[in-house]
Amino acid sequence: EVRPRLLTIDPTEYKFKLALINRKYDEVLHMVRTAKLVGQSIIAYLQKKGYPEVALHFVKDEKTRFGLALECGNIDIALEAARALDDKRCWEKLAETALLQGNHQIVEMAYQRTKNFDKLAFLYLITGNFEKLRKMMKIAEVRKDVSGQFQIAMLLGDVEERIKLLRQCNQKSLAYVMAATHGLDEQAEQLKESLDEKVPEINPNAELILPPCPISQQES
Repeated sequence: EVRPRLLTIDPTEYKFKLALINRKYDEVLHMVRTAKLVGQSIIAYLQKKGYPEVALHFVKDEKTRFGLALECGNIDIALEAARALDDKRCWEKLAETALLQGNHQIVEMAYQRTKNFDKLAFLYLITGNFEKLRKMMKIAEVRKDVSGQFQIAMLLGDVEERIKLLRQCNQKSLAYVMAATHGLDEQAEQLKESLDEKVPEINPNAELILPPCPISQQES
């Protein structure tokens, strides 16, 4: 004998999905705060449908939160998760996303955490922060990174620092050419006297390589 029965169902999930489809975000947020919808299926659904910012409300795992925060461009939450995880790869991803958003303060922090000195120096160059760029040159000197020190000296347009470094590396011919080309006659003469080999000829049409001036200099 077949008899009809009354079944109790929980409409929360389909109401939640319907509210999302209809873009009733107030209702969605209310359900997020009050309903028990936690689960990987809901998180996966929200990601698939393009609502990572809503999925963030359901997630406690820091690695998942970090990925979702980057996906929806929420740098503040991504930064919180990156600090909790303290993983080099996370800091690198955070720097990439923050750079796309023009948030150079977060980019700077991420580069400092990963000790990415080359990118940090370039960041200071493009933001016109020459004071910090000069500090980076001092750090390179302490680290005995002559190549990095010379590169930053080029970015700063610091000719005397470059000549000093070339002399330290026993590249006196190059140091002489640089001094003579930039009109530092006294240093050029000293270097010329210390050279045993033939002095290189200076190109009269040589052009000085100087870094571009920033349009709007970033304050320290």
